[in-house]
Amino acid sequence: MRSSPVLNVRLAAMLLAVGLCQTAVQPGKADAAGDKRRAQLAKVQRVIVVPPFFGTETLAKLEEQKKQTVKSKADTKLAEYAEQLRALQAHAVEVLPKRLTARTDFQVVPTDELAAALKDLKLTTQSLFQNNGRMKGNSFALPDTSAVRLLASRLKADAVLLSMMDEPRRNNGGYLFDPLEGLSYDTPKVKGKIGFWLLLPDGIETLRQYVEVLHPLSKIGTRTYILTDWTETEDEVIEDFLDELTRYTPVKAKDKK
Repeated sequence: MRSSPVLNVRLAAMLLAVGLCQTAVQPGKADAAGDKRRAQLAKVQRVIVVPPFFGTETLAKLEEQKKQTVKSKADTKLAEYAEQLRALQAHAVEVLPKRLTARTDFQVVPTDELAAALKDLKLTTQSLFQNNGRMKGNSFALPDTSAVRLLASRLKADAVLLSMMDEPRRNNGGYLFDPLEGLSYDTPKVKGKIGFWLLLPDGIETLRQYVEVLHPLSKIGTRTYILTDWTETEDEVIEDFLDELTRYTPVKAKDKK
């Protein structure tokens, strides 16, 4: 039986209409998770910002090194690098709560109250995570929800923001050859990565973000500014996370018109 041209046109129009309807529905479905986060965060006021820390072993290795009486050249290099990590960690600890306060209406629990609660509960920033806050390879440890619930209850907080830092990286760049595109040059750069988790008082995770940023390596002549570049990369990581977080939080009071 031969199909009618008119019927074919009607069928094509019907399929097109169905496709457009499905496309129109998709954004609503895709934003269901966003709407849920907005509802969860709408009443959040008091937030614990757990100090960020490195989930790697380098700083622990340095503590072991201090016990040695004979220092090798490698030990000296490790000590210099560890000092850079400490500076980056201290910077993140200072900047994260400040930027959270600047970009949201959240009230950050004072650091002295947090320190006292951790001491009373015999907890540390690391013990708020599984595996005592140690990464496995490139994978961040996950929050220990029972410890988080305990801390949130003690401080009467509406949410807990945890973060874990991976060690910064440096890539000196170089020439690359692609069979399809030919010769190209990869510019020197540094990389920073931090994992963020925002949990409600009952331990429910409302937002998780693994944020990674590449930043150009600054170089004048033969001199590089690696710590400055890593610090700027860290700032960018924090801002990128807050860009995502503020998609779901109420508009900051001073920004309302």
